[in-house]
Amino acid sequence: MRIERRVGASVALLGSLLLAVSGAVPALARSGPAAGLARVTGARFADVANATSTSFGGWTFTPTGALSVTAKFKIPALTCTSTTSGVGPTAVMVTGTTSSPKFNAAGVLMECSGGKPAAAPAVVVDGAPTVGSNALFAGDVMKSTIVTSATKTTATVADLTTGHTFKLTKSGTGAASLQELIIDDSLTSGTTQLPVANFGKVTFSAGAVGGKPLGSVTPAGTAVNMQTSTNVLQILTGALFGIKKNAFTTTWKHS
Repeated sequence: MRIERRVGASVALLGSLLLAVSGAVPALARSGPAAGLARVTGARFADVANATSTSFGGWTFTPTGALSVTAKFKIPALTCTSTTSGVGPTAVMVTGTTSSPKFNAAGVLMECSGGKPAAAPAVVVDGAPTVGSNALFAGDVMKSTIVTSATKTTATVADLTTGHTFKLTKSGTGAASLQELIIDDSLTSGTTQLPVANFGKVTFSAGAVGGKPLGSVTPAGTAVNMQTSTNVLQILTGALFGIKKNAFTTTWKHS
């Protein structure tokens, strides 16, 4: 089953911002502190085929009245070629109403440009993006959080790694949540969706929606693979694992 976003805006729109300012974005460090850088519901298990999307891979949830979504992940080391490509490990919350949805996100934009990796933290609130200039490092532990209330929605991405800590936060008008996602999102250059950068594997951990571990969310979430319109698998999403069923992996398969 193929699923797509309920809203036209997405983190993919930030890809063009990153590409536009890539000369000012620190190169993604491979290691060491000295270097600078849609929807269906129902349980999904290892023996059940994932849903699919042409724009993202990960897990999506639709509980009633959730006020938050959060996850941690380590920044992967991209394997770049001369082809421009990108990917965005991101937590997402869609708020508002089905007739007037608002897109909110917190994560990291990653791209390969000219054969070299680059990355930048990014947050979106009510569809308005902010891209940070903080240096990012492969292996750093990031935490993405979005919280909402009747009066305020706040998106935050933070680097939790000793010596590299920072926090990028943006707030806007509050609204009820419609949907939460923890995903590797596609990026765009203008209106063109970029190939998926080879990120290897990302492990999302400490995932929660409305304060509940992902495996305890009701109704159960849906695992989504990213694939092309011709059914070429690009991102494989794993089953929830861990004692609390609050972690999962995404694996790059094809650009």
